Amino acid sequence: MCEIIFCRIFLGFPVLLWMAGGPTHATCPIELNPPRLVVKYGDSVSVNCSTSATDHEGMGWEATFGGTGLEKVNFVIWNVENLTDWTIQPKCYLTPNEGEQCSEMFPVILYKTPDNVSVSSQSISGPMVEGTEYQLQCDIRNVAPLQSLVVRWYKGNETVKTQTFNDSTRNPEDVSSTFNITPRRFEDEVKYRCEAELDLGPLPSVISSQTLNFAVYFPPQNILELRDTEVDVGSPTGLNCSSNGNPRPEYSWTYHRAPNVKLKNDDGGSLLTIEQATGENIGYYICHASNTLGKASKKARVSVRGAEPVCPIKLIPESVVVEYGSPISVSCSNTTSVEEIYWTTGPEVVNDTTWSVLELLDWDIRPGCKATFQGIGRCSKPLHITVYKIPDNVSISVLRHSGPMVEGTEYQLQCDIQSIAPLRNLVVKCRDDDGAQYRCRAELDLRPEGPQHTVTSKPLSLTVHYKPRINASRLPLRMPVFRGYPEELVCEAEGYPQPRIQWLYDPAKHVSEAGGNLTVFEAGLYNCTATNDVETSFIVVEVVLNEDYLPLIAGFVAFMVVVISVIFVFIYSIYYKNTKMGRYSLKKAKLSSTPNGNVAQNGGLDTPLPMTKLSQPNI
Repeated sequence: MCEIIFCRIFLGFPVLLWMAGGPTHATCPIELNPPRLVVKYGDSVSVNCSTSATDHEGMGWEATFGGTGLEKVNFVIWNVENLTDWTIQPKCYLTPNEGEQCSEMFPVILYKTPDNVSVSSQSISGPMVEGTEYQLQCDIRNVAPLQSLVVRWYKGNETVKTQTFNDSTRNPEDVSSTFNITPRRFEDEVKYRCEAELDLGPLPSVISSQTLNFAVYFPPQNILELRDTEVDVGSPTGLNCSSNGNPRPEYSWTYHRAPNVKLKNDDGGSLLTIEQATGENIGYYICHASNTLGKASKKARVSVRGAEPVCPIKLIPESVVVEYGSPISVSCSNTTSVEEIYWTTGPEVVNDTTWSVLELLDWDIRPGCKATFQGIGRCSKPLHITVYKIPDNVSISVLRHSGPMVEGTEYQLQCDIQSIAPLRNLVVKCRDDDGAQYRCRAELDLRPEGPQHTVTSKPLSLTVHYKPRINASRLPLRMPVFRGYPEELVCEAEGYPQPRIQWLYDPAKHVSEAGGNLTVFEAGLYNCTATNDVETSFIVVEVVLNEDYLPLIAGFVAFMVVVISVIFVFIYSIYYKNTKMGRYSLKKAKLSSTPNGNVAQNGGLDTPLPMTKLSQPNI
């Protein structure tokens, strides 16, 4: 019968001993108690070797430490106070009286717990980068035996790797275990550690390393909040940009720089503000979030209702007027940062900021400057170019007519301008110098950018025939004539050719005709006719006979004057007689130096004499 007894002893570290009773060798009657032993390095050990045989010479232990001689006993004890031999293999032997000596090897396992267990990251200085594979190493110092060592790796509380060793070395060794990890973002709180366990039976020895924390760096991704925006002209708007990254991202923007755009960055994101939006703000806005590991970008478009996009290209000059065959040179510049700028003339591309031609011979040339700007993209500005040519000749002629012209008839004059351009700037004017000469003038008005050229034709002389025009101011339609007083009727007319004058009247009338003038003596109708090759004109004059009352009126007036004169003389004479011819008395006359009311004549001298007026008798 076989039984197992468990016994626990304390030698500074828990030790588990297995002891078994009964025969251990079929041919050697030796019994080891315990049958095997696990002991900590430097601890004491004691093993009993016994036999049930009686016919033997003796028994003993053979070992480098604690060995015994042959003793004539039934049991012998192998005892060592301080076991330090890692390679010790004690053996109990029995020498029978007859036959050969037999022995049994005692299995003893000498162990040592690690001096230190630590975990570290190999070839890593600083934080880890997301997506990169790293190797962690668990170092176990001075441990034995290796074949009993179990290393376990933990991520948090989760076992992620277990490693054992097949090394049969019994001496203490330094051993390492590695574990490869590929960190992901947001794993800054994940902890890694390793444990070294000596699997020596029911009571294993476990030593854990320190916990290893990692900062995981990762590039920014997934720009948040930024989206297309539409705003009314003159209104404000804003664009938000944020991203996740470690280290925390820094922000920058790519857009067409305008004075009404403001930027504000903080730790969590960036805000781009547009104040009073205009056409200059139309375009794409790209937000860049970057850290030491990379960057992320996102694009949003801003549209401004009620405004047109602006292309920041400046042409110097903006429009050109050039004569055919002359040289031309125009430069193209930009008012903001530009990625590329060049000229195009149809399919031809000129990779320069200046477009120049030594001799311009293309009437329909359409050059333009194109550029690519940040935030705007590609835009272009055409050059407004006018190619002109002064006419070779300007002439005027009558269309579909020859010979003299007739007044009042419509004729067509034609102005021929040879070899002129552009026609949209041509102004043709006809000028009448004196009614007989016409000129044609071609004006090429290229202002304000260009000059003004004028070319005038030679004069065109015309012969114009026109009907007679009778001078009605000298020939009234009605004319009175007094009996006995003849009147002269004047018939004058102008026209080309020179008109012929003729009077038509009743032959019975008493008239006198001389040089186109007609002297009439009596009433009647008298027709003045003017005739040339164009037409005949006439005026009929009605002569009315009136009586002459003027002599009678004059006689009557003279008679009345005489009568009035006689009456006036008579009245005056009476008045004078009564007032100036009265009687005067010279009595008591005294001379006085101061005259009074009346003065008498003294021999023609004015000598004042005093007079007394007498009473005037009644007449």
